[in-house]
Amino acid sequence: MSNLLGDVYEPVRASSIISGGELIEREGVDLQKGMTFRDLEDRISVFLVLPHEGEFKDRWDARRKRYYFRGHDSVTADGPQKDQVAMYESGRLSENGKFLKAIDAKKGGLRRSPLYVQVYEKLDPGVWFDKGIFTLENGQRISDGDRKVFEFELVPADIARIADDAHHEERMMSATEKARIWEKARGRCSRCGTQSGLRFMPEGEILCVSCRGESIGLLG
Repeated sequence: MSNLLGDVYEPVRASSIISGGELIEREGVDLQKGMTFRDLEDRISVFLVLPHEGEFKDRWDARRKRYYFRGHDSVTADGPQKDQVAMYESGRLSENGKFLKAIDAKKGGLRRSPLYVQVYEKLDPGVWFDKGIFTLENGQRISDGDRKVFEFELVPADIARIADDAHHEERMMSATEKARIWEKARGRCSRCGTQSGLRFMPEGEILCVSCRGESIGLLG
């Protein structure tokens, strides 16, 4: 599990980049959808930031300190659906619908516990970035060109400690920018070519622990 939740105190890893194998080990299952709703104490819900038609749709509002995640595209027996849906014709909730229902329960006072969501961004096949844990605050249906989609509003779970988070800027860098830097550097340190302990830098580089001038005592 990510060590970025506000009440979890573990040494900070040297890198938030993880393999697909580590993601599966953390989550206990090979996640096949962009959104996975889990209402279990030991399993936090998961959002996977994936490109749609080659583009990432996530965004960070620095002024409001809100992160916006695009909902899950639905597939039925007839194939991919143009519009994202909350409920299928059968009456079964989609992943979008499950999260919207939980949000309504929270707003209506029927749910007391926060809606924690772990977010991972896809950098490359089998390579992910651990964006950390957020609380889900709201969700609404919006227009995206010629189709209807859901947009979910989240807040970093460690919002009170953002000022002390040395890696906050890296975390909130868009998936588009991270993927661009990763591709340009070919998954290696931009300066020395090392493949471990990498972090995304605001200057548009990806650097290892040594080239960042940090202690090598951090977790890998």
